[in-house]
Amino acid sequence: MGRDEIDALPVGIITLDLVGTILRYNHTEATRSRRHAPAQIGRHFFRDVAPCAQDAAFRGRFDELAAPGGHGTAEFEYLFRFPWGNERVLISFLRAPDAPRIQLLITWPAEHDQAFADPAAEAR
Repeated sequence: MGRDEIDALPVGIITLDLVGTILRYNHTEATRSRRHAPAQIGRHFFRDVAPCAQDAAFRGRFDELAAPGGHGTAEFEYLFRFPWGNERVLISFLRAPDAPRIQLLITWPAEHDQAFADPAAEAR
């Protein structure tokens, strides 16, 4: 699949090396996260881009897949807290056996968008 096709997918796709450095950041993710995609390349995802994801629920799953011999998938819901509002997303990590990278797919279920844009909605 070419760059244009990946950019056109309806999910955010970030390719990370096994220490968390961003290798690819597609257009969909750039639009949703309000970031300039080329400026993300080479940055550390957990330290520079999404420090909120340094928890066991997110970083822990990444580290399990990134470990020697790690491979497979991990899928879970996550709440990103942006300055403009919260975004509940579906996170999918994918790593093929012996692959030097992990694919991070970020999907925004439409039914969650409005409910979690308002921090008060979490209390309901």
